[in-house]
Amino acid sequence: MNQELKVGLTVLISLVILIGGIMWGKGYRLRAKQYDISVLFNTTGGLEKGANVLANGVVKGRVKDIEFFDGYVRVTAAVDEDVVLYSDFVVTIEAPTVMAGQVLSLYTGTKPPRVQEFVDMKGTDPQGMTAIVAKMQDFTGRIEVTLTHLDSLLVDAHVLLGDTSNQANLKRAMNNVAEMTETSNELLQRNRAQIEQSLKDLQETLASARELTGKLSSRTDTTLMNVDSTMKSLTAVSVEVRDMLANINSGEGTVGKLFTDDELYLKLNRTLDEVDSLSYHLRTKGMRQKIVFF
Repeated sequence: MNQELKVGLTVLISLVILIGGIMWGKGYRLRAKQYDISVLFNTTGGLEKGANVLANGVVKGRVKDIEFFDGYVRVTAAVDEDVVLYSDFVVTIEAPTVMAGQVLSLYTGTKPPRVQEFVDMKGTDPQGMTAIVAKMQDFTGRIEVTLTHLDSLLVDAHVLLGDTSNQANLKRAMNNVAEMTETSNELLQRNRAQIEQSLKDLQETLASARELTGKLSSRTDTTLMNVDSTMKSLTAVSVEVRDMLANINSGEGTVGKLFTDDELYLKLNRTLDEVDSLSYHLRTKGMRQKIVFF
């Protein structure tokens, strides 16, 4: 092999290695298939065209275009086909490291269903250094206001406690509280036995009340059973009386016929007259008298 061919091959291999190293360093990969997504932001926070797209921290695409659209910034990116977005996905712009540039970060989520529409999705605005500094300034301002209020409170407390009259009143109030506490303790100690006896009597009273309630409950149950039995008996008697009155009204039976049949009444009346006549003969003339009933 001649010298010129060797030099040419060496240069070609060097170029291939150089280009491959550059592509690897820039995050270029040979990808099978990709699909496009577009995300709307209020600000890009310094995101540039060609920046990486990270899916849960893994490089899965590149930013293709950044344009101003209807008051928003539309970021269009190509994403690997195996990246699946779910309903709770989050898209934002962030810097993975302090020295690295901004990237488009996809957090795919896990809650079904899958996202089927990838046009003008709503993104979460990046938390860049400007936003962080603004929050720090707001936080610092709130701390300063709190310290000012605390300082004012300490000044008021110093003025209040520095006044001799206030000190005397405060000392007197503390002494009164101490005396009241001591008096309460002495009172409790002196009446401790009585309090314990009162509590014991109260417990015994409650126990007696529970026992009495149990007895009254059992007696009440017995009384209710007796009342129920009596009501059943009265119901039966009422039914019998109702049936008897029905028979009397319909003229059935002896009593019914007695009330409704005049002929039976007359026969009974004649029979009573003859019995009365027989009784008279028996009293006056004895058994020798021939008796004819009919």
